[in-house]
Amino acid sequence: MPKVIVIGDVNVDIVINFPKYIDVNRGLVDFSQPSTAGGGTAGNTAVALARLGIATGFIGTIGDDYSGRLVLKSLKTEGIDTSGIVVDKNLNTVNVFAFVDAQGERFLWGWPRDHRSFKVLDPNKISFESICSADWIHSTGMCLIEDASACRTITDIFKTAHKRGIPTSLDLNLRIDNGIFAPKHRQAINEILPYVDHVLGSGPEEYIYLGGKDWIDNARLLAQKKRTVIARDGEKGSIGFIDNHEVFSPGFVVEVVDTIGAGDAFNAGYILAKLKGKSLKESLRYGNAVAAINVTKTGGRGAPTLSELSAFLILNK
Repeated sequence: MPKVIVIGDVNVDIVINFPKYIDVNRGLVDFSQPSTAGGGTAGNTAVALARLGIATGFIGTIGDDYSGRLVLKSLKTEGIDTSGIVVDKNLNTVNVFAFVDAQGERFLWGWPRDHRSFKVLDPNKISFESICSADWIHSTGMCLIEDASACRTITDIFKTAHKRGIPTSLDLNLRIDNGIFAPKHRQAINEILPYVDHVLGSGPEEYIYLGGKDWIDNARLLAQKKRTVIARDGEKGSIGFIDNHEVFSPGFVVEVVDTIGAGDAFNAGYILAKLKGKSLKESLRYGNAVAAINVTKTGGRGAPTLSELSAFLILNK
């Protein structure tokens, strides 16, 4: 039985590095070979958890297509329980084209735009009882961007888990278009938040949209009623807020290759530490470490094994 259930999106990532100039006159360029791998905000976190030695199950919907079969195989290869994945022939598994620059930063574009599988999660095709037998439930705001069945089903799962005292975590993954937080997405986030024990997000990029104050004050206001709020801030590290308590954990200095999936990897490290009974500060450190290792590799699934994480933490005391 999985200890952690991850619910949400899974897709194919097609990673394309920006071409590099190979002469001093900047006239000739070298194109690297694109790489293809499983992706998705929830999928990446599930894979990272499994590599860290946690029994993990995945709940979500994929299309009955080549991409769906690829991501299903990738999850099974990692030892993830995929019995909760619904295959729907009327939907498309999304492909995300990830363009990565020389600094490892990325620009993402998903296709196709219609009939996307991650927006759908039929409550009649999943077992609430099985899900709520887990020790932890995690999901992502990516599946809350529209008023679709995935949004409603995930909210209902969180309600049930919260009532039963099962820890829940949500990676915000806010989708902001030209500085505008879509009203329906805002509503969906507000509706699920009462049932979220651990909120994870990118500090200045996301919490600024969750209130009328600056991002730190907004994060503080969310950290009420024993809810923990985590603000990731890239190489700077992360901050944890709970009630009137705040903790900072600095990031690790590494050579960045690709930032795809860094936040997803952080989530896995944080959840691992919390399941081990670690303090908030140590849990942030675990999250920072898993994210740091992830960005030294290409693609969103560069998370370490538990032994690799342990060695990294010892080396970087």
